Amino acid sequence: MATVPYQTSADTAERLIAEAMKQGTSHLTTGLDAPPGTHLRIGGRDLVNFGTCGYLSLEQDERIQRGAVDAIKRFGVQFSVSRSYVASGLNLELEELLREMYAGHPVLVYSSTSLCHISVLPALLGAGDIAVLDQQVHFSVQTAAQLVRQQGVELAMVRHGDLGALERRLRRAEATGERVWYLIDGVYSMFGDVAPVEDLVRLMAAYPSLHLYVDDAHGMSWYGRHGAGYVFEKLGRRLGERVVLVTTLAKGFGTIGGVAVFPTEQAFEKVRINGGPLMYSHPLPPPMLGAAIASARIHLSARIEAVQADLAQRRDYCNELLAAAGLPVVSDPRTPIYFVGLGEPEVSYAMVRRMLDEGFYVNQSSFPVVPLKKSGLRFTLTRHVDRDHIRGLVEAVAHHLPQALDEAGRTMADVRAAFGPMLPEAGAAPARTD
Repeated sequence: MATVPYQTSADTAERLIAEAMKQGTSHLTTGLDAPPGTHLRIGGRDLVNFGTCGYLSLEQDERIQRGAVDAIKRFGVQFSVSRSYVASGLNLELEELLREMYAGHPVLVYSSTSLCHISVLPALLGAGDIAVLDQQVHFSVQTAAQLVRQQGVELAMVRHGDLGALERRLRRAEATGERVWYLIDGVYSMFGDVAPVEDLVRLMAAYPSLHLYVDDAHGMSWYGRHGAGYVFEKLGRRLGERVVLVTTLAKGFGTIGGVAVFPTEQAFEKVRINGGPLMYSHPLPPPMLGAAIASARIHLSARIEAVQADLAQRRDYCNELLAAAGLPVVSDPRTPIYFVGLGEPEVSYAMVRRMLDEGFYVNQSSFPVVPLKKSGLRFTLTRHVDRDHIRGLVEAVAHHLPQALDEAGRTMADVRAAFGPMLPEAGAAPARTD
């Protein structure tokens, strides 16, 4: 199997992050006098917010805020005890609502998605298993995977989206009887592309050794029935017995916390009893449980469809503008994550700095979260921004891109060489959301 090294060059990452901080494109701080929403107040300026992940803008929903306040009044701000001893009734109420969202599949809730991975992976994988990581799987998954190495699990990493390399490993596993776990994102947090769910379903049918472990944090809420997410919907709202799904409450859902969705009651019980952080870390506090319960009820109501459609209209409009401008967009047009490919980190510093100067908050993305030569400008859409904001951003990007390339001594030919087939053909019609 053609594998690639882990992206853990600490010296390179430290140098690039330090440069981003020097350029004023990273490690910024908001003010204390205005809530984040349509704008972020940074350095005394109100920047239009194209950089946070509350896609449906539910964090400002009054029902969710009331849920948090009510829980504080009833239960205080903390419930400090391991769930192995006693679980909050609010915690169990939330898990029942999430189970309904996920068509009866059992779920566990954690105080963060990172802790969720640290709990689930070591509980379900064991000696003799092989964990194959997509090169772009979220770093929290990569970190948790290091724990299973200590249990005798072989780790390998393949280039992003390289199902050919995965299948070669599966062929060998058929002879040895090993289980192969493919660790992926449903919607990738930087490039904004999506997992090839249909292809993976076909591989699972052909290879009984294949198991999927999917982090669909960025696919949650804005997609699918009850907002259960991109992958769950694409799987026909059933996981089957060889798929484990992890997602988050901390993005489109509008609150905070991690969620593990299990294919069987047996897998659920195995993690519930022996799932590491469930024993030694704090559960979600009452205010966040109250907020999450309120959000879950919104997701289970007809209201979620209207909110999803509202965001979808913004995406369609943004896609049309980007295609008309001929910008080098790598991301999948179905997602609210956009990645304008720029290539060298120096170009991304220049470009993001120019956007900040124009009054738009966007993300500068470079190694280690993306490959070294595939830096870019990342922005996200939420319901906080309107058509005028979107048009203003796209026009600013189109205006400044040639200048940022020239400033760094690069050209569009360099960008296309860096991203190759990841970029659509010039003049391609924009895809609409489905």
